[in-house]
Amino acid sequence: MISESQFKDVCGKVKALLYFGSYTREDYVDGISDINVIAITNDKSVLMDLASMDLSPVVIDEETLNKLCQDGDPLCYYVLNDSKLICGSLPNFTFIFTDKTCSKLLRYSRTQAKMSLEGIARRDEISSVNNLYRGIRSFIRSKCCTKGKIPLSDEEVIACCKGIGNDEICELFSKVRELRRNREPVTYWTIRRFVKIMEVEDKDSSL
Repeated sequence: MISESQFKDVCGKVKALLYFGSYTREDYVDGISDINVIAITNDKSVLMDLASMDLSPVVIDEETLNKLCQDGDPLCYYVLNDSKLICGSLPNFTFIFTDKTCSKLLRYSRTQAKMSLEGIARRDEISSVNNLYRGIRSFIRSKCCTKGKIPLSDEEVIACCKGIGNDEICELFSKVRELRRNREPVTYWTIRRFVKIMEVEDKDSSL
């Protein structure tokens, strides 16, 4: 973890500062994973403070975060269930699953697939494998979400995937996960395989 003394100035400006995402668990891959932090504050200067520390920050005020929780935004779920407090105290929010929750996870998976293809075009192998990993993970999360749970760690994602009745997406996630861990590139055809799975899903859902 980053030394907490580095956050001294930032902590004086926030209601709460937290790590969230893979940096809080075993899925973090040094040099590939982002170090995500969220600051709950009205002070927008905190965004530059955290970005200058090579972090991936989200800066949000308490009222907006509470609204996201009421709307069922996955960001709120991650803050409440997939985070580690650095300083301050987290307000007493309650996450509510809504129709938007699962659909946002699915939309995010499509965005990440597109970004993975763009990484291939730029010959940015790290970006491509990392975005494909995120996209497949979010796709599986969207399916598990319909059952009232969003799996967080890779092991939870794999376990939940086994119950959604799509062996191909589970196998693909495991494959891309290992490529990412080993810093190996993905191919265009691996990304297209995921895109085809999403296209079949879209077709089936429209029937």
